[in-house]
Amino acid sequence: MPTAKNMNPETQQKEGEISLVLTDFIYPGETIVFQSGKIESLNDNFFFYITDQRIILYRRRGVFFKKDRIIAERIEDIRTMQYGETGIFRKRGILRIETLSKKMDPIVGKVADVKAIWQEMQKYLRKDPPTY
Repeated sequence: MPTAKNMNPETQQKEGEISLVLTDFIYPGETIVFQSGKIESLNDNFFFYITDQRIILYRRRGVFFKKDRIIAERIEDIRTMQYGETGIFRKRGILRIETLSKKMDPIVGKVADVKAIWQEMQKYLRKDPPTY
């Protein structure tokens, strides 16, 4: 079973506590369309979500005292994305995203998960017509 998957509102309820808590951070009318397996960024593990408006890195920690960490960027602010792979025996996918205001820390994870993120993002990035 692949860890990266497209999501719709019906399947979102089946994804467990993480998706239910994530809805607290979703704008009204915003829909989660994609969820990846665990990825690494900023020296932490996150789940990567794509909504119809933003990309979201989210994690929750703690047994008794829950602590959320969320990083969100608007899709329309993304300017460039670069995908690459590293390693020989334990290959890792690396995705670098640059927005209008900053370069995000690289997103690192299993090749299948990171490549799925990159492929899904291609659907949502704005395609500017060429200027001559």
